[in-house]
Amino acid sequence: MLFDEGNLVLKRTIVAAGLVAAGIAAVPAPASAASAAYTPERVCGSGFHQVKDGHRAMRTRDGRVLGHVYLMYSKSSGENCVAAIKTRYTGTRTVTGASLEVRGGGRSEDVQKYRFYAETGHVDGSWKCVKYQGWTRTPDNRVEAWGGRTSWGNCKG
Repeated sequence: MLFDEGNLVLKRTIVAAGLVAAGIAAVPAPASAASAAYTPERVCGSGFHQVKDGHRAMRTRDGRVLGHVYLMYSKSSGENCVAAIKTRYTGTRTVTGASLEVRGGGRSEDVQKYRFYAETGHVDGSWKCVKYQGWTRTPDNRVEAWGGRTSWGNCKG
């Protein structure tokens, strides 16, 4: 077998470049890793699942997405829950809120300076129409991102 030093260097370069690329791709940014740890199912709890038409991006007026809001439902308990999960400024306390209104029923709202998400708690809504929304702000409190549904929907349990 002939030894070709040029080929060996080229192979090492390709392997090293591949490892570097894989290492960079495998290590997420800290903020992304933190927000990825919070799913709407984890925030609302066991038995809750995202409903049809139950997801909106929280967008600023200029279209930037700062997070997502989810309408969740537990068939076994007949309760709804809303989770507003930040994807920007995670780990930093910013005004973040979630709101849920049940037609002819309860209303729940949670607004504080949160690091990762806001959640409404569980509100009875079996076979009732709901409205939901979520919002968050930039750390300087100047820009708000909003998402949700202002019309009644998800009326069939």
